[in-house]
Amino acid sequence: MNKTDRFTSDYYGGFQHRYFADEKLSEGFVRHHKRNFQKYFCLKESDFAGKKVLETGCGSGKHAVVLALMGADVVAVDLSLHNIKIAGRFKKMYGLKNLKYVQHDLMKPFKERGFDLISAHNWVHHAKNPSLVIRNLVSDNLRINGRIYLSLYHARTFRFFIAHIARKVLKKRHYKIMRDIVKFHFPNGFSEFHNPEDVFLENIFDDYFVPYMMPIDYDIIMKDLGILGCDPITPVPSVPAGPYGLDNIKLRMGFEKREDAAYRGRLFFTKAIDEFSGELPSDVSASVRLAKRAIRRVNSLDNPYLTCAFCLGLYKVRAFTSGDSMGTKHAALQRYLGMVLSDSLRPISYMYDVKKLYGQREDK
Repeated sequence: MNKTDRFTSDYYGGFQHRYFADEKLSEGFVRHHKRNFQKYFCLKESDFAGKKVLETGCGSGKHAVVLALMGADVVAVDLSLHNIKIAGRFKKMYGLKNLKYVQHDLMKPFKERGFDLISAHNWVHHAKNPSLVIRNLVSDNLRINGRIYLSLYHARTFRFFIAHIARKVLKKRHYKIMRDIVKFHFPNGFSEFHNPEDVFLENIFDDYFVPYMMPIDYDIIMKDLGILGCDPITPVPSVPAGPYGLDNIKLRMGFEKREDAAYRGRLFFTKAIDEFSGELPSDVSASVRLAKRAIRRVNSLDNPYLTCAFCLGLYKVRAFTSGDSMGTKHAALQRYLGMVLSDSLRPISYMYDVKKLYGQREDK
């Protein structure tokens, strides 16, 4: 495993999922995800019994447990050995004999074939080449008339506009500093934002530091799955007024494999959509202009503490405006970026005194 993959593996296993498997899943969680799998595989709960299912990027193993509780024969795969160990505790807790966990890098072909169903829930966007992962799964592991469910990050939302800015200034060496200072920016945690599904501690590090983060749109997914011989079994949802005014949405669809396309050429889901490009609404375009100037300013200072403080301030803008309209979101962001571009950078570290806490010279 290379250093980049090891960082991802250690992050998800050692940090993101560190508290899972301490107790059984809540009834609400199980009920919700049973409905979710039924919706995107277009099956009744009873139809899962005896199905051979590949649960990919299984993380702590929670979704694999739900599939096994529905009666499926589940093989769950994850890059992180930490996660496989956590997931093993879930398996033992539930006494599930129809579930096994395997550590594997799904950028490489997985040897077991003939799956009826494949689930890829909220992780393929973190692969170096997402289209290669999907091609491997569809071409090598999914049988004809088998079904695949994809849940991905949707591009062009406010969440990924903020993340796009942060990732232009952050480096891997900032990770430990961010871990150290985040508590000063959010001393009371995240409950005040009333959005626990989208705004929480681990989300900061997921968006800012995981090496590959590739939000995508429905057009690209439809193209790639069509090339791979799959037809959609769920409709493409309409996004009211585009995604720009939304804090965050998931891209979720189910597909059925109609034929063995055996396609080995280039697909489209190979890089992140540039959040600063394209025909953007005026509010977003104004934010892009300010963001580019702020990025140059922060990078020119080369102060790791102020860089992290700047990015945590960005997250705070998102957190406070997560339920607001696009105009309010971008007005707040523009005010914040304007402060960053003022004569003093003190506004980006207002939760504490950088000089006192770190012995750093305040940059002007």
